[in-house]
Amino acid sequence: MSKFTIYKTTFLFSLLFLAFSCKNENSSTQDASKDDTPKEILQDENDTIYSVKLDTLSEKLDTLVKNEQENTIDSTKQYVYLTFDDGPYKGSKNINKILKEENVRGTVFLVGYNAFTKELKEHVEDYKLNPNVDIANHTFSHARNKYKSFYSMPEQVFEDIRKNEVVLDIHSRWVRLPARNVWRLNNRKKGDVLKDANVAADIIAKKQYYIYGWDYEWNRNAEHLDNPEKIYEGIIHRLDQNKTFEKNHLVILMHDDMFNSDNNAEKLRKLITLLKNNKKLVIEGISNYPVRIS
Repeated sequence: MSKFTIYKTTFLFSLLFLAFSCKNENSSTQDASKDDTPKEILQDENDTIYSVKLDTLSEKLDTLVKNEQENTIDSTKQYVYLTFDDGPYKGSKNINKILKEENVRGTVFLVGYNAFTKELKEHVEDYKLNPNVDIANHTFSHARNKYKSFYSMPEQVFEDIRKNEVVLDIHSRWVRLPARNVWRLNNRKKGDVLKDANVAADIIAKKQYYIYGWDYEWNRNAEHLDNPEKIYEGIIHRLDQNKTFEKNHLVILMHDDMFNSDNNAEKLRKLITLLKNNKKLVIEGISNYPVRIS
């Protein structure tokens, strides 16, 4: 074999080796990137919480409802704020109907990922048509219920909130974090006992959002929903004992799916009736929560 043939063969083998190495390197980089992706909060392979880029969003925040206290607070009254998490879901229709029929205010903290059918999307639109309902943000993904991983990436928690604004066309700055009782109202703050959401909450607050926790929760025991009289007594006790984030103002947490049956929906109506019959109490929406009093 001539020297030219040897050199030519060696050169070809080198090119092949180089091409193979580059391909493997690119493949390894892509695989590593996939491995680093928090799969537990992905909707699917093509839609993640990162799919909404902040720099491409329209600057709707300039026209969003500002949570400034404009209504006069009556110091002789106590205020109760009805809030419902995790909609749209099976109970949304009943919640919307009762708030309208009883003519009382309430706030729904919505999850964009839950609006995955035509009917559920219609529930969101029905809420928006109800003047008694404040629409608020409960993140797009609800962390896929993988909270530790979710809150370990605080900047991406904020992106999840922004994505929810776009998906559900939310025009407010009112936020509740998934599974964490965290408050950030101007310079006032309160953290959850788990503490892992604090960094994300601080970032979101600096973006001029208002983060609401809750003072009292209406729980269900297994499949049974506690009677409304017991919940009413708990509300009065916490208000009178000043066991709330803001004195004389109580935020009660409920969940959408609690009221999917007509029987449980009537329990919600009963609680509202008890609250309305107490002339010292005022039922309000989060939009009128006094963020600047203390």
